[in-house]
Amino acid sequence: MICKQKGFSLLEVVIAFLLVGIGVLGLTKLQVHIERQSDYAIESVSALRLAELKLEEFRTRGASSAISLTAITDFDSITSGTKTSGAYTVEWDVEPPTISGSLKSIIVTTSWVDRVGVSQSVQLESMISSHSEFKR
Repeated sequence: MICKQKGFSLLEVVIAFLLVGIGVLGLTKLQVHIERQSDYAIESVSALRLAELKLEEFRTRGASSAISLTAITDFDSITSGTKTSGAYTVEWDVEPPTISGSLKSIIVTTSWVDRVGVSQSVQLESMISSHSEFKR
C-alpha cells in the first residue's frame, strides 16, 4: 500500500512547537539577564562617581567651595566616615599616616541595594599626601 502524505503529522507539529517554546524561553531568560547587567552597569557608574567625588574632596582639601561642601583644610582632620546619598551609602576608611607621616591610605566603598534586593558595592583605594598642590 502506497501512502502519499500531504501535510504534517500531529507528532511533527508538537515537536516543532516544543522547539519554538524552548527557544522563546531561552530568549526570555537572556532578556532578564541583560536587564540585570544593564541595571548593575548604570548603578555602578553612579556609585563610582560618588566614590571619585569623595576621593577628590580629600585630594583638593577644600581648595574650591564648589568641589567640597565640608571644606577639609587640614591633613590631620581626614578621618574615616560614612555619608548617605540617595540610595547609595559612601563609606571611607582612612588608615593612619605611613612611615613618613605624610601619606594616608584611603579606601572608599560605595554600596547600594539593587532591584532584586541584593547588596552591591564598588571600592576605590588611593593615597593622599599631606603636601597639597592646591595650598598656597
